Amino acid sequence: MQRFTRILSPVLLIAAVFLTAACGTVATPEWAADVQSTLVAQVSTDEYLTAIAPTLTPTLTAVPPTATHTPEPPTATLVPPTETPVPATATPLPPTEAPVVAAAPAGDAAAGQVVFNTTYTTASGAWACMLCHSPAPEQLRLIGPGLWNISVRAETRVAGQSAYDYLHAAIVAPNDYIVPEDAGGPYPPGLMPQNYAEVLTPADLENVIAYLYTLK
Repeated sequence: MQRFTRILSPVLLIAAVFLTAACGTVATPEWAADVQSTLVAQVSTDEYLTAIAPTLTPTLTAVPPTATHTPEPPTATLVPPTETPVPATATPLPPTEAPVVAAAPAGDAAAGQVVFNTTYTTASGAWACMLCHSPAPEQLRLIGPGLWNISVRAETRVAGQSAYDYLHAAIVAPNDYIVPEDAGGPYPPGLMPQNYAEVLTPADLENVIAYLYTLK
């Protein structure tokens, strides 16, 4: 539209000059004066637009960048540590009394059988072990108690004393422990000779004890 106005303005100007020359002093019509005023105003406007055209810089409105949503890292869930089971403390048991281990007889059982059947002169007279004690399984009471399985029973006769120690003491010091009574009644002290420690040699004692261990 502006370009069309620029082209039309000179044409109208030329037409006005031509009419003036042809008519002489003919009075200028009112519409011509209006056209001339319009042309002058148009020219001023064109000059103004031309003058400011290079300085017109389009204003760009900066659009703020769209905020990028950064996903938050997943929150670590703390797992409480599992309680370590504490093993049950073993309750110490009171110490038990160690069992008395019977000492193995060092004698000769066959020689001990001879000693058992031999008659010796003692402070109480002539006596043999076989006259007072039965070695048979029937456990017969003669003068003293039967001796079958005596090495086993001897382990529990005296607390803290082994079967060997009990049998040795029963021969050399018979009054130290007297067996309980049985069906035949009590056993009186002094019933057995008290001096076998003098009558028998240490070897005889070892041998006869070894023989008593075989009665089972």
